[in-house]
Amino acid sequence: MKPFDPLRLDCAIALAKDTFCVVFSGKDYEDLVYEGQLEQPWSRSDVPRKIDSLAGRMGEDGRPVIYALSDEGDVYTLPAGKAASHRKIAGAGVYSDDATDLGYVNSTALIGDALFVTGYHSQLYRLTNSGLGWFHKEKLPQAPETYDYLVFGDLNGPTDGDLYMNVTYSPTSTTRELTEEEDEEMGRLFLAGRNEEAVAIRRAADGPSRVLEGRLYHWDGRIIAKPRSGKYYPEPATLSDIFIESAEKVWAVGGNGVILCGNAEHGFQDVSLKGNNEKLHSITKFKDRMVIASDYALHWFDGHLLSRLKPILDPSINRNIPNPLKVQAVDDVRYYFDSKHGVHTFDGDRWTEIEIPPELLERDFRGLPSKPR
Repeated sequence: MKPFDPLRLDCAIALAKDTFCVVFSGKDYEDLVYEGQLEQPWSRSDVPRKIDSLAGRMGEDGRPVIYALSDEGDVYTLPAGKAASHRKIAGAGVYSDDATDLGYVNSTALIGDALFVTGYHSQLYRLTNSGLGWFHKEKLPQAPETYDYLVFGDLNGPTDGDLYMNVTYSPTSTTRELTEEEDEEMGRLFLAGRNEEAVAIRRAADGPSRVLEGRLYHWDGRIIAKPRSGKYYPEPATLSDIFIESAEKVWAVGGNGVILCGNAEHGFQDVSLKGNNEKLHSITKFKDRMVIASDYALHWFDGHLLSRLKPILDPSINRNIPNPLKVQAVDDVRYYFDSKHGVHTFDGDRWTEIEIPPELLERDFRGLPSKPR
């Protein structure tokens, strides 16, 4: 990819050292699968909805099975070399014919044999081959007083009985409408050139400002971590990614440079660094070290300090500002997915860019030319 390409990499998932799936946004939505062991490594599915999240696994035949989730609650099952299937989560979405007031869904995760989907307004669904429905709806947290709704985000866990989920609290607006008298007085002051006094009337109606707040939940409804509750920064932070190193060691990263480590049984420790307020997007473990993607760079994390990852990516990417989307390690290969710069892999010594052939994004794509023998 080139920095000036109009397309952006929206979603990505790696399934093996030479197998991954990416979704690009543009005029349409393309779901691209790469299988490096094949003579014709690329395949494509055109999805009519906006895809917000991917999950997947390697099938018994050694080929990938991709689950693509649209923001409207469509779940597309895309097994390589086989017919695709589609299911719709009833009531989810905004523009769907069956939409209620639940709003969009935004994240999916494959845990065991079940696919989990999270969304706005406290939505958590469990999908299996035999059914689709809410997951323990009676235990799911609901918005407390002074908050409009809870956004359920990234979800991960070693089993479906030990799930972790990041939740964003969206506060109720404290802004009120101006009274008729206030509106008239504000207009009179503006006409008289007394702008500061007029603006003061508007500000008085705004009320105190409130920001989004993050929480880390366990599936049984317990809050197990409240990021930035007084450590280094008074502002709350929202979470971006959850990584399961083991059942005993779970990681979560997010805004204000927050890094959490622990588990539901013994609690979580905020191990983030004073002075770091970058937004952290993604975390994984590569061999024996943690790797974190921030707003503009990739970092090693040794449990105490963040250091710039070396060797760095191609200098041309660094000059054009990386836009990290996700880091993921599979089979001793680290994948780096960048919104503007595409797909790169790292084997411990050097980086390799996996170029996206422009033919893939053509509407009449029928396959790439065969590799020369």
